[in-house]
Amino acid sequence: ATATDVADDAVAITYSAASDSTFAIGTTAVTATATDDSGNVSTCSFDVVVTDNTDPTITCADAPGTAEATSSSGAAVSYDAATATDVGDDDVAISYSVASASTYAIGTTTVTATATDDSGNTSTCSFDVTVADTTVPTLTCPLALVPVEANSSAGAAVIYNAAVVEDVGDDSVDVTYSAVSGSTFAVGTTTVTVTATDDSSNVSTCSFDVVVTDVNAPTITCADAPASVEATSSSGAVVTYDAATATDVADNDLSVIYSAASGSTYAIGTTTVTATATDDNDNSSTC
Repeated sequence: ATATDVADDAVAITYSAASDSTFAIGTTAVTATATDDSGNVSTCSFDVVVTDNTDPTITCADAPGTAEATSSSGAAVSYDAATATDVGDDDVAISYSVASASTYAIGTTTVTATATDDSGNTSTCSFDVTVADTTVPTLTCPLALVPVEANSSAGAAVIYNAAVVEDVGDDSVDVTYSAVSGSTFAVGTTTVTVTATDDSSNVSTCSFDVVVTDVNAPTITCADAPASVEATSSSGAVVTYDAATATDVADNDLSVIYSAASGSTYAIGTTTVTATATDDNDNSSTC
């Protein structure tokens, strides 16, 4: 500042804050005071403004390793804190879009760290938190069933209990069967494979057998015996007879054989002809 005085050629001037002092961020009013030799005083003032328009420098820590899910919600994951420096703030505030030790969903979550200084300047950095589900479901097949008797040539309809499945990362695992309960199973042994697939495409399988048996013999009925035939030679006579009929719950095309065929030459006297019906499962009946 400059000062003049009618009675003092060298007026003393003092300042409330000296030039070249360190001024705080913000506005500082500086008062200049002029005092003459007689103690008369005059003042004037001006503002010194210091601004902070520089963003903090923030550095994120390395991303944590992939965490294995511990439930269908994901897993709790902790990470190291970011660091931040600033020319105008010795204690920069850092906030995170998702806090350390939170439960993170299965998949990849991007975490953003934001550093904010006292002047409202901000900087950000980010890193990924990955939660994986690599654990296969635990699958238990139903117990083996008691064999079921066929009730048609197609076999029998068989109902079985559902498999039991548990999974750490999926509360609703998809379960499929190679042959569904209530289906008609053919005579014999059918292996049913159960497949459990969770949301992360982890797969488990188990299997069990469905057994359909056919232990019932066919029903066979012989035709009436043919009337007595007069011998035509010393060997006897050619005799034909009507075929026997046979039915079976598990075989629509039974094999019927005869101990002596129709149209054969039968010796003089009485010959007993036995008809045998045999189904596909080697059950047989005779008449």
